Order: sequence, then C-alpha cells, then structure tokens
Amino acid sequence: MLLMRKTMPFLLLLFCIPWLAVAPERSGERAPIIRKDKDYALFFAVHQYEDSQLTDLPNTVKNAREIEKVLKDKYAFETEFIENPKLDDIEQKLEEYRRKFASGAFPKDGQLLVFFSGHGVQEYNNGYFLPADADPDRILRTGLSYNTWRPFISEFSCQHILVAVDACYSVTFDPNWKSMKTPKFERVGEMDEADRVLSNHKDYPARIFFTSDSQEDVVPGRSNFTRKFLEGLSKLQYKGAFVTSSELFANYIKLAQPAPRGAEFEGDDPRSSFLFFPSTTIKTDPLRYEQRQRDMDAYAALQANPTISGCQQYLADFPQGNFRGEVTQTALQLQDEQEWQFASLKNTVESYQGYLERFPNGKYAREARSRADNPKQAAKVQPETSRPSAKPPDNMVFIQGGSFEMGDSFGDGGSSEKPAHTVTVSDFYLGIHETTFDEYDVFCEATGREKPNDQGWGRGRRPVIKVNWYDAIEYCNWRSRKELLQEVYQIDKSRKDPSNSNQYDDKKWIVTVNWNANGYRLPTEAEWEFAARSRGKKEKWAGTSDESSLASYSNYSEEGGKDGHEYTAPVGSLRANSAGLHDMSGNVWEWCWDWYDSGYYEKSKNSRDPRGPDSGSLRVYRGGSWSSAPANARCADRYGPTLDGRNSNLGFRLARAVR
Repeated sequence: MLLMRKTMPFLLLLFCIPWLAVAPERSGERAPIIRKDKDYALFFAVHQYEDSQLTDLPNTVKNAREIEKVLKDKYAFETEFIENPKLDDIEQKLEEYRRKFASGAFPKDGQLLVFFSGHGVQEYNNGYFLPADADPDRILRTGLSYNTWRPFISEFSCQHILVAVDACYSVTFDPNWKSMKTPKFERVGEMDEADRVLSNHKDYPARIFFTSDSQEDVVPGRSNFTRKFLEGLSKLQYKGAFVTSSELFANYIKLAQPAPRGAEFEGDDPRSSFLFFPSTTIKTDPLRYEQRQRDMDAYAALQANPTISGCQQYLADFPQGNFRGEVTQTALQLQDEQEWQFASLKNTVESYQGYLERFPNGKYAREARSRADNPKQAAKVQPETSRPSAKPPDNMVFIQGGSFEMGDSFGDGGSSEKPAHTVTVSDFYLGIHETTFDEYDVFCEATGREKPNDQGWGRGRRPVIKVNWYDAIEYCNWRSRKELLQEVYQIDKSRKDPSNSNQYDDKKWIVTVNWNANGYRLPTEAEWEFAARSRGKKEKWAGTSDESSLASYSNYSEEGGKDGHEYTAPVGSLRANSAGLHDMSGNVWEWCWDWYDSGYYEKSKNSRDPRGPDSGSLRVYRGGSWSSAPANARCADRYGPTLDGRNSNLGFRLARAVR
C-alpha cells in the first residue's frame, strides 16, 4: 500500500523577514526595535482526504493552529487559515500571495509565513505534499512537488525565505538530498554582535530550510519537530530583541527525534540571517515617518540657510508640511528685507514707493515713507558701504571658516589622502546641492551650446552630468555675468597652458583666477572637504560615520538599492549633512579647482586656504557618485580625471567668496 511505502504527515513553513530600523542594545535587556510593514501567515492544513487510501490526520489542524497561535500572540502575525485545501486552492492562493508581493500590495520587506500540514510522499526521487484531493495512484499530477514549488517559493519578492518540512522523508526537499552532504547551518554573523546581524539581515538574501529528518526517517504523527519548534519560539523570545534561526535550530529543533536537517536552497547568500521579532517590537508606518523625516530635514536646512527660493521650494515639495506657517512667514520676512535693500541701493523716491506698495506695513515702512515724502533727503542718502555678510545667496550655504585635519583620519584611505594635516579655510558660500540640468540647460540655451546627454535618466532637478572641467568654469563665469557679479575666471583660449602637462587634453586653456571676485567658482579641494565634513568634523561620509546609515545621506552603489536610486537622484532627495549640504557624498562626483597631485598633502601642511599645485595634468574631483562603493564616497577620498573628460557620474557644485 502506498501509505506504508513512502507517505507520512508533514508541515511546511515559509518566512520572508522584514528589515528593521533600529539595532538592539548590547546590554542584557531587550531594547525596542522599530519595525516596518506587516507580518502575514498563510496556513493550509489537511486532515480529511477524499481518497480512502489516505488516512485522516487528526493532529494536522491542531498542530497548525498551535503554530498560528504562537505567531499571532507572540510575534504579531496577521493570519489566514485554510482547512482541507485542494491542489487548485493551494496553487491559486500561493499565486495570489506571489502577485501581492510582486505588485507591492504586500510590502516586499514584509514577513510571510506559509504553513502546510498533511500527508507527504516520496516518489521517483522527489518529494510531494498531498492536498485533500490527492490521488495516491497519480502522485505526479495530484501532489505538490518539492522540485516544482521550491524554486517557485525562492522567486517570491521577499528578501528572506525559510522553509521547514516536518514529514517522513522530508529530507527530499533538500536539492542535494541524494548526495547527502553534511548538514550545514552555520549562518555567517548570526551568532555575532546584534548590529552586524541586523546589517547582514538587511543586505543579503536567505533561502534556508529545516526538515524533520536527515536520513529518510519515519516521523511520528504528533510531531516532535513541531513541539521543539513551538518551544523555541515560546522561550527564546524572552532572551533578546530578536531570535536568530541558528539559535532556534541549534537549541531546540536540532534536539528533536529523528534528527532534523538544516541547509540552504536556491538563491541563498551565506552572509544572510533569519530573525524572529517578538510582538513587543514597535510597529510603524514607514511612509509616514520617512515623509516626516524629509519634512524635518528640509525645514532644518532652510533654518540653516533661509532663502526666498528655498522657502518656495519647501512649499512646493511639502504641500501638507508641518512647517508651512513658519516657512511662509520666513519667506515674507526675506522678501521684506530684499525689497528694502533694493530700495536703499536705488535710493530714489520711486524705489521707496515701490517698497511701500509691496509692504505697506513692512518692517521699514516708516523709514520708506519718510524718504519718499522728502525726495531731497532721499537723494542725499547714500547706501551703506558693502561689507561681508553671512547671509548667503539663494541656494547656497554660508560656511564659516576654520581649521581642521584634512585627509584620512580613519586609517582606511589611500596614500594620496595621507598624511592628515591641519588646514585653515576662510569663510565662503557653497551650493546647497549640485548644479542641476534645469540650471545648466538655461546656460546651454543662452550660449547656443549642445545640452549634455542625460543617459535617459531624466533632467530637471537631477544633477547635470557629462560636463568637463572647462564646461564647469564657463558656466561659473556665465552665471556671474547673468547676476551682475565679478567673473572669477579669466580664460585665454588662444594659447596652450604650459602648466598643463596632459598630452590627451586638446584644449589646455590658460585659466587665471581672481580670488577677490564675488562671482561663482568651483570650490577648492580644501573648501570642499571642510564643508563635506560639516565644517571639519571627523566624519567619514558627509553627514555620518556609520555605514549602516549611509543610505540616508548618500546615493551610492550597493546591493539591494537601499538609497532608493539606481542612477542619479534629484538633488536634495537624501538627508543633508549638519552644514545643510545635500549629496556631498554620492550622486555625482564634483569638480574642484585644484590640480591633482597624489603627493600634495606632504607639501600643504599647516597651510591657509590651499589652492593646489601650480601645474599638473589632472584636476581634482571629490565625493563619489551613484556608481561608487562606500569607500569612494568618503569625504577624504580624492581622484583626478583629465580636464576635458565627460562622464555619466561627474558634475559640479558652485562656490562663492564672501564679499
């Protein structure tokens, strides 16, 4: 009889584990962990079979309900339970869940458990689960094949999957069961410190299974495997902020009889880890908190650098923002100040009347009326002498100068970043974000230049790419002329620059600098690093020294798309550093003024406002890009491409002197 030959009850569990936002404390007590998304559990339990050859199984529903209860009560799962499903019921429901994860109806970082309980059979070197309508004489057509559904499950849009099989001959779920390799279940990092476990859990996919036997053993109907599984989930939750699958298997499941097996299947990364989180974990709505964080970051940056255009941008980006009242008031105050400055500089009756038309109750209304009513007195009034001011131009941040240790201060940089040395920089302004396509395209239209290729990624507020060093300095001068500022660069295209030794550079324009001019320019390398490190702090990346939080500040190359951008990101999409600057690490590399010299740091010790070597063949670029590894997005990392090179990961940011 078939049942006597290869058929016994089994259960199958499938998990997709979500990422968490906060690592646990390392003390003996469990710290709350803020979790994203929902947890789901789907149960199929067969205790009555249509074919008389298959005996009923009174414990299957009971066992499944016990698992369901512990997951609901202790791990806060939302569950769906289906008794006596037929083959079509199982296939349709699994396909429904697959579609929900693929479409985003179920968050891809959510948690899914699929639980099967019923008869199992091994035929033709393959294992099968038997639904309620299974025909023992037609197993290939009516059974649920491991070899078919194992790869199907592996393709679910979940980061992590665990399959547990409690059955006679359940080892046939293992794709390597015929070779009977030594069971392997030592997960890299899971028994190590908690923050590394969480980091590995986030970064690497897992495809793991537990089976209740490892040698095609007979398994009792009241599963010892299930009992140990329940015991582990019930007890281990009180010992820490989360339970690792290795801990559960080693301390409980492995002690069941017959001896279970644990290993991996298709799609697994050995660095991955499985974690179970008790219901005391704090659940959140991630979209709400991410939106609020962006709102808070935008307002904080605006407070650090209040400008009219910045206020307008905030109001456009956050139509339901929490700080709209404050921003609107700030915008009015800034407009009031600017109108008065304009009226004072013009110093005519018409200018004061214009101020009063716009701000009849403004801060300077009384003074404006006095001057408008006494035109002779107004004509005698001279504007105040221009003096340096910390009030930055639109879309720029005032960077108060200071001294800092420039170069590799963490010990993991290249030789060109050493030695770390003291440098002092003066006050300057720096762009809040990289120059965008919107800004650069206006320059191209005004000068008849060909617009750079956006690679099909989009233009608008994305950083401009495919611009070389010469393009950048010409844009600076054009922008200065447009805003009636002094040009910083004097460009001679008629002769070749003898200080440029790059044999592949066909331009070699002679470029001299007026450092006293108040127009736009590229930052020096020292200015760039000082600003990226939030005015010289010991920060590895712009905004943080913790790689686990880097994706909040930087658009860089990574597995899993943690920063949410495959290529360039619209400027300001990620968090600013504490100086109010966005994308100083990642997004696009940024041109600097300086010639590149890998040994220059030996020569620039204890210097003030260093501006690089007097000659060279390459110009410095800084900050890393969307295609860079974290090591190349560090604040201290430095490279030097050829001046006339145009790349899809290279742009620039504007600086100005405080004049």
